Amino acid sequence: MLVTRIIGACPNCKKENAFGNVNISQNLLLRGCEQCNYSMHIPLPHLSKKILYLDQFFLSHAFRGNAEQFIKASKTIEILAHNQLLVCPYSPIHKTETLQWRHDQKEDLFEFIKKTSRGNEFHPEYRISQTQIIKSFKNFINKNKKNQPIDMNDALPYDVNSWEGYFWVDVQGFPEDIDGTRKLKEESVENLINLFESWRKDDTTFEQDQLTELNGAARMYFQMYARMAARLASGDFNALIDSPIDAKVVEDLLTFDMDLDLQERLRRVTLFFNSEFFHNTPYEFISSGLFAALKKQVKNGAFKNKQKAKKRLSGIFYDIRFISTYAPYCDAMFIDNPMLDLVKEPALNIEGQYKVKFFARKNWDDFLKYLDEIGAEKDEELEWALNLVHP
Repeated sequence: MLVTRIIGACPNCKKENAFGNVNISQNLLLRGCEQCNYSMHIPLPHLSKKILYLDQFFLSHAFRGNAEQFIKASKTIEILAHNQLLVCPYSPIHKTETLQWRHDQKEDLFEFIKKTSRGNEFHPEYRISQTQIIKSFKNFINKNKKNQPIDMNDALPYDVNSWEGYFWVDVQGFPEDIDGTRKLKEESVENLINLFESWRKDDTTFEQDQLTELNGAARMYFQMYARMAARLASGDFNALIDSPIDAKVVEDLLTFDMDLDLQERLRRVTLFFNSEFFHNTPYEFISSGLFAALKKQVKNGAFKNKQKAKKRLSGIFYDIRFISTYAPYCDAMFIDNPMLDLVKEPALNIEGQYKVKFFARKNWDDFLKYLDEIGAEKDEELEWALNLVHP
């Protein structure tokens, strides 16, 4: 038996320095002897960890170590995570953003991000958004108008309220097209900013702008599916492999009630995309609302200088993606100042609807206060358990 934390003599065979902690499984501490294989389980108290998403802005500053406030906050977060009060999962978006960094330390930065997360990782955003859409579609079919409950299993592969073990496995993901992704990002931001002049002339409301974004998302799903279906019909079966992952959304919805005629199923999917069920799907609601909030800022006079706008909004598509995907599953998020202004849009009310707090550099004192409040939740029972786990 591999003993990772020696605590003393074995109570069974009496061998000195052979007994101690082996590992932790969920809320059970396994202790054993490396000599006689005697073992015992010790129940650990239930945990209620806060989930904090740290964006690239925070993690890059903490990694560089050139800003004292980020170093101190990072150390506080490390202590809270060690004390089983907090968890900071990373996401595939962290990897994509890190690889875009034009610096020879980008691999080291990604290792730092994974270590800060202590191996906790969110599911990819496409998996979460598609799961949400399927749940909304089931509610649409069943005419269940209750708000979609947030299920943590949709975002994380395990219960974060389990005690962390002594080891975690780092699985390398698929390689990414760094240059292609960087080019697409730059073109997307350029195209977005080119819309600003026409946006300033619009007299639409926030609600109308959000609905426009939702209708655009619905069209995108249908267009991607149509292109994939056309390729398959022509005999190009590579479409199953290299089509965008979102091309599968409509296809998945069409698999419900296969006894119905295809045209009837297509009509039903169309009705769904025009319904409140799709509009209130968390990812779609937040994403469309953030773009509507950006348009509201532009109409109110923001981002008139094109070059400054490019710099300030260079990462906006990644920011909107991770906020739209992960905010419903987090207790708090640290984001950059421009995004804080968007998520605070009253008409969107993300904090009220999803019970998540947002912090950035401009409300730094509130962030530190929030971390202190988490630290204050450490009680005598937790202290006792921590001394067992980390003797």
